[in-house]
Amino acid sequence: MKTVVLKDYAEFKALLGEAKQNSDPIFCRLIFRPLSFPTGWIVYKFGIKANSISLISILFTLISSCVLVLGSMNDAVFVSLLMLTVSLLDCIDGNIARARHETGPGGEWMDALGGYTVYALIPLALGIHIYLHYPNTYWPELWIIVGALTSVSNLFLRLIYQKFLSAKIDEHSQKNIKGSDSLFSKFSGEMGLVGWMMPSLLIASVMNMLEIYLALYCFFYMTSAVIVTYVLARKVTSI
Repeated sequence: MKTVVLKDYAEFKALLGEAKQNSDPIFCRLIFRPLSFPTGWIVYKFGIKANSISLISILFTLISSCVLVLGSMNDAVFVSLLMLTVSLLDCIDGNIARARHETGPGGEWMDALGGYTVYALIPLALGIHIYLHYPNTYWPELWIIVGALTSVSNLFLRLIYQKFLSAKIDEHSQKNIKGSDSLFSKFSGEMGLVGWMMPSLLIASVMNMLEIYLALYCFFYMTSAVIVTYVLARKVTSI
């Protein structure tokens, strides 16, 4: 396939599209997306592919997880900044993919792999970090369990959601759930990787409120998993 070379930055920026931009979470729309255009343009001009950006973000996530587990108490701030970079890279790889016409199944899989790596590792690593540096007097292993529950419930939620969509059980229900205007899509986006997940992690790290941060995310994902499972199960059994 012939590679289309963009002529200028304005053309690169216009590839996002108004619908996609309007569906972005608030923090992404205000911070990540505006930053992703000039940085993405530089990356594009250097000839770097979208999948390479995804691999870099996965590497940063792995480094962040290791630092949380093996580093010192003060390293949480560094990790938060590194994970903010991961969020930015998640926007940049989309810009590059559209510019290089790399938006096929392979690119989508790599993008999903990057996100799932974050959701699987960071909460668990954070739980271990809190256990090591802010131990609970009465139940020392509490925060490891909370971190594990956060990771498992988040991945479980996404698994059953994606499986429902891929099964094509009820196309009308799929549109209501998957649509950018649905409450689930909006709230999930706001709490996710390019939403408030990493900015709030930075705030919690600076203010020594990591326990509250992890507890809130654990509550959100466990509650969401229960509610979404119930809603989807009712839709399936009513057909």
